[in-house]
Amino acid sequence: MVELQTTWGWLPAIYLFLGGLGAGAFLTVSILRLAKPGRFKKTVTGGVWTAVVALAIGLLALVSEVAKPFQAMILFKSFVNGSSWMAVGAWLLFATIIVFALSALFTTDKIADWLGSVVKPLGRARDGINKALAIIGIPCALAVAAYTGVLLSAAPAIPLWGSWLLPVLFTVSALDTGVAAVAIFATVLEKDEGAHGVRTALEWAVVCLVVLEAIVLAAFVLTMQGAGSNEALSVGLLTNGVLSVQFWLLVVVVGLGVPLVAALVQVVVSRRKGGGKIAPAVPIGGATCALVGGFTLRFLVLSAGLHAALISPAALQAAQNVVMLIS
Repeated sequence: MVELQTTWGWLPAIYLFLGGLGAGAFLTVSILRLAKPGRFKKTVTGGVWTAVVALAIGLLALVSEVAKPFQAMILFKSFVNGSSWMAVGAWLLFATIIVFALSALFTTDKIADWLGSVVKPLGRARDGINKALAIIGIPCALAVAAYTGVLLSAAPAIPLWGSWLLPVLFTVSALDTGVAAVAIFATVLEKDEGAHGVRTALEWAVVCLVVLEAIVLAAFVLTMQGAGSNEALSVGLLTNGVLSVQFWLLVVVVGLGVPLVAALVQVVVSRRKGGGKIAPAVPIGGATCALVGGFTLRFLVLSAGLHAALISPAALQAAQNVVMLIS
């Protein structure tokens, strides 16, 4: 029986997921903010704070994974090697969370008003600051979303993680989960005139991202199946091995199928004459399923990441057969 990869378990899956979620949520509300300045404040505020909290918890999970957590903070001081993905990622996360946090502070009315009363120029420049932070934060968010996959692909001893498709898959998944989180705020909190149009736009984004994620996931699986024996062995754990139930049920059906159906239902209803209404449980349920699928995808990719065998699986099986005959 093949043993699953256990070095990277729940905590790495948590910070990979939360990093992607935070990046996707910030990217979504930044686009909304730039497209509709001053509108949909509750959705934007909820999305920005989701990004901050998700990235902060993800960083705490990353630090707690280190044997001596306080020594992990030295990473930001000592990692000066630009060729190291760990060094680049440490500084990227540090810079991004600062941008996200500043954006959250200037987005929240009470905090921004207080800052404006203390420092008058900040109050007068609030709109410009928010716009600048959104513009700066978009490439930061994209970089963080991609980095969650690049970090794994930099581990040469684990063939499954070596594909260039993995960063693409994690980036698309990050955008999908981020849009899902923002869609929840738009459904529950948003009362702004035109909120119906924003919710419809978010559901169209879900449709496009789910289809794209399904295509990239299929390409990743098929590529790994044909790449070599080690890759095929790992991906086999996902498609027809010990992880297959979780993969097909939680990733494919729950994480992709349910959000796609829920989004399509909302799009169809919204196109009815006079604008149809749909129960909030539909978009909230679809978004929740997208979040479940996003986390499960990362956990399963980590679990299936077997180290490269020193000899081929076929040769290993032959050797085991010989031992059985001798004994």
